[in-house]
Amino acid sequence: MGILNFSRWLDEKTVNMARSPWLSPIAIQYCSAFCGFICSLMFLLGFVAADFISPIKPWWDAKHTANHYQEHTTRVRAGAAILIISGMIYLPFSAAISNQMRRLPNLHYMVHQLQLASAAAGVWTFILPGIILAATSYRPDRPVEITQAMNDFFWLCALMPFPTFMVQNFAFAYAIIVDPRKKPLFPKELAIINILVPILFTPAVGMHCTYTGPVAYNGAMGFWLPGTIFCLQLVVDAWYLFLSIREESRSDQGDVAYPDNYSKDLESGNSNNEPVDASVNIV
Repeated sequence: MGILNFSRWLDEKTVNMARSPWLSPIAIQYCSAFCGFICSLMFLLGFVAADFISPIKPWWDAKHTANHYQEHTTRVRAGAAILIISGMIYLPFSAAISNQMRRLPNLHYMVHQLQLASAAAGVWTFILPGIILAATSYRPDRPVEITQAMNDFFWLCALMPFPTFMVQNFAFAYAIIVDPRKKPLFPKELAIINILVPILFTPAVGMHCTYTGPVAYNGAMGFWLPGTIFCLQLVVDAWYLFLSIREESRSDQGDVAYPDNYSKDLESGNSNNEPVDASVNIV
């Protein structure tokens, strides 16, 4: 009898919780947009915590590199944890962008799916370097040559995998550009930002070929410029995502992100979100 009463009490509490405005679709989107700000901050804090501002020098010998990890073991471990968590936070932010892209008229289904798929792949640019950093700091007294190799692996994994972000940003920019309305969901200037920023990541493709100069993993084009503009872009995208969600919350509920025929669009293969004849029976 006690179990039955507890079950009823739990059901009642769950129903009341589900009705809370804090769990509404708009509230979830606001939280996901805010994740863009948090991800940018945590990505930066991960490097600060590990004492990688400024970065380890690629031309250091193995002993010098290993000394950094031995003298800053606790800080490096903290930085590894922060980087891993920042990757988790990047996912809801990207999902919120994909959800808002679905509101754009006549946008092909593939575009917002490509944006979200690229984000799912790009999240490893946060998580994998964090794991490598954690493994490097796990046994700091190992042979110094191993520590140096793992340090190089960390920096290359953290800074070279720009293509996933390029595809993600280009998909978002395309969606903004093809919005034909007089009052578009996102300003066209945001498309320019999402095109130019990933292009500035491309010098990292030669990072493994040099120990010195602007393209090295401690250089202006290898670390400072990409790291700075990446964090700033997350903040800018998050801000305009907030504005888009706010506009949705003010719109008539029947005209916003979840029209009645949306599920029919998917089932009928209408990937362009074009109207579906309500008289058609979908098996």
